[in-house]
Amino acid sequence: MRILLVNYEYPPLGGGGGVLTRTLAVELARRHSVTVLTSRGADLPAESFDDGVHVVRVPVVGRRELARASTASLLSFVPAARRAGRRLVAGASFDVVHSFFAVPSGPVGAAIAVRAEAPHVLTVIGADIFDPSRLSPDRFPPLGAAVRRVVRNADAVTAISTDIAGRATALTRREDISVVSCAVDVPALPPRDREALGWNDGEVVVLTIARLVGRKGLETLIGAVGRAGPPVRLEVVGDGPERTRLEALGAAEAPGRVRFAGPVGAQDKLRRLASADAFALISAHEGFGLVYLEAMNAGLPVIAGNLGGQTDFLRDGENALLVPPGDVAAATAAIKRLANDAALRRTLAGNARTTSAAYTPGRMAEQYVEVYRAAAR
Repeated sequence: MRILLVNYEYPPLGGGGGVLTRTLAVELARRHSVTVLTSRGADLPAESFDDGVHVVRVPVVGRRELARASTASLLSFVPAARRAGRRLVAGASFDVVHSFFAVPSGPVGAAIAVRAEAPHVLTVIGADIFDPSRLSPDRFPPLGAAVRRVVRNADAVTAISTDIAGRATALTRREDISVVSCAVDVPALPPRDREALGWNDGEVVVLTIARLVGRKGLETLIGAVGRAGPPVRLEVVGDGPERTRLEALGAAEAPGRVRFAGPVGAQDKLRRLASADAFALISAHEGFGLVYLEAMNAGLPVIAGNLGGQTDFLRDGENALLVPPGDVAAATAAIKRLANDAALRRTLAGNARTTSAAYTPGRMAEQYVEVYRAAAR
């Protein structure tokens, strides 16, 4: 099968949606011919072959950050990618075109699918349907109209979680949206080494990995760590426009107990996952939350919000502790509970590993291939 994946973000650009696309592309490339059409930035090549995947990147305007797209880059991706898509279709046939994000990727994939005479499969991710921190399609009518058009016209639509499927159905009135859960690779963890990271054995280190934007709710987590008191400390991995404000908040709420590590490489991230005592991210909303699976695979107990796609696989008191987003008191209680109960940490971590073992790239790829075949029929 010849598959064209369309996503305006693809690593090293973007966040979870891009990581999802790459995980799927690499897994599909084991048995199929896979091309990815995406944005170009950060001195990336226009064309490359990575892990068996043909990656085509188109130039966009105003892409200055790896983790975050600008409005200009989103808008300019559409015409640039459509032109590149026409060239791709002229040079090769595709059996399916699969777009990630209803906008801006959806209209691109739809146009290419028509030209290729192939089915168009659309996966809705999160912010293309709902984002409580900014104007999203559910609250901005022009964007909502664009999303409804591309969702209703796709040959098949999937969502990454039950939460996103329900919100997409409510927005578009399309009733046949299926759920295909995300997956992450499970790399070998390095040895636990707290000393190298500057963590004392007497501390309870809570790790969070996130883009530092409003939706991630880092102020709730910082406030909770401050209230929990020693020996709890917070390690923040990631970068973003909120970093300066959050650093000041950490210094005020929990002086000396919040460290911002900034963006780190893959091995440095794994070192922290292997050495922390718990993982926490209490976002206002997550479409799925790949980072929770990464933490669960590493054997960390998780504290998360009780709203969003992560509730498909996180169960309060079973493999995680779930609290209402923005509730500092509830977050404080959850952190104290984990800090004071090593047996609970071990129980949650063991159950988390069992849960995460089911979310494999192979299983995800098989489910998408079934969607492709059904769309073709």
